[in-house]
Amino acid sequence: MTRAGSEFESLANAILAAGGQADPSELHGFACGVLAAGASPDKNRWQKELGALMELDAVPADLNKSFLRLAQDSQQQLGDSNFDFQLLLSDDEDIAARTMTLGHWCQGFLHGFGVGDHKGKLLPTSEEALQDIGAIAQVDADAAEPSEEAETQLLELQEYVRMAVLNIFIEVGGSKKTGSGPTVH
Repeated sequence: MTRAGSEFESLANAILAAGGQADPSELHGFACGVLAAGASPDKNRWQKELGALMELDAVPADLNKSFLRLAQDSQQQLGDSNFDFQLLLSDDEDIAARTMTLGHWCQGFLHGFGVGDHKGKLLPTSEEALQDIGAIAQVDADAAEPSEEAETQLLELQEYVRMAVLNIFIEVGGSKKTGSGPTVH
């Protein structure tokens, strides 16, 4: 099992134990969406929003700690100039399961971006990327038939989402830090 797969399983077990109503991909997408909207991690805010997302009155301390670590790691990866950021997705053998987790990741991202409450206008490329992520969030995992072509398409979608999120994070983060839009080279 890969490090990401182990992290996915560990978080899935913590969510299940807490009785939460989300999967690790959705939580990771949510954290990345909040961060991409320009919000900074805040322990109290994260706990409140995590509880609402998972439909829990109280978030157990171990799950909250895992989520905070996930959010901090995500912020570091998103800001890394090496573009090492990766989506936290299931490494299940079943393509339908992996397709479903990509859809959940995108749903979480859109929810988080909305909660992050970005003010201002995005560049057309980021607007289009958000629309595309919304379309991917609606994916029909049951229609994913195991084939080499389907595997290739899923990998391409994952890479598209990864780069779109990095682009949005850089655009919004760049405008927060400098008071202007991103630098175009």
